[in-house]
Order: sequence, then structure tokens, then C-alpha cells
Amino acid sequence: MQDLWQDEEDFEEDFGLADRQQTALNSLQAAWEEALEQGVEQDILIETSLFAALSQIILQSSEGAAADYCAKLPERIENGEFTLYRVLN
Repeated sequence: MQDLWQDEEDFEEDFGLADRQQTALNSLQAAWEEALEQGVEQDILIETSLFAALSQIILQSSEGAAADYCAKLPERIENGEFTLYRVLN
């Protein structure tokens, strides 16, 4: 039977990852709000943010890696992975 308890090291790694992800999200949200305050339209922010993210995937990996990432997005969106404020049933 699989052990249901994570090793303490695994838990610390997961917690550290979640903490870094939250820090990154907070930083991006602050930059987003600042750009809005400076008069940048939301649709421009959306397009530019996607461009920046996909460009980084391409720099780190390849165009194919970026395309693969994008191909998985519809299912992830439908599953609510990008919904900030959702009610879990």
C-alpha cells in the first residue's frame, strides 16, 4: 500500500514551491495594477503578458515546447486552474 504521508522533505519542497508561486503571482498582479493606473488598456496587458510568457518558454526550450504548453491550456482552463476566486464543491 502506498504511504499516504509525504516525506517531510517533499512537503517542504511543495510548500516552498507554493510560496514562490504566490510571490510571483503577487508581483505580477502589482505590476498589472500599476500598468492599468498608467493608462495601459487591459487587452494590451493580456496580449503582452502572453507574449512575454511564451517568449520565455521559447528561450528556455523551443517553439515546440511553447506550442505543446498552449495545446494543454483549454483543458486546464476548463478545469479551473486559472480561476483565482472559485468555489470548490
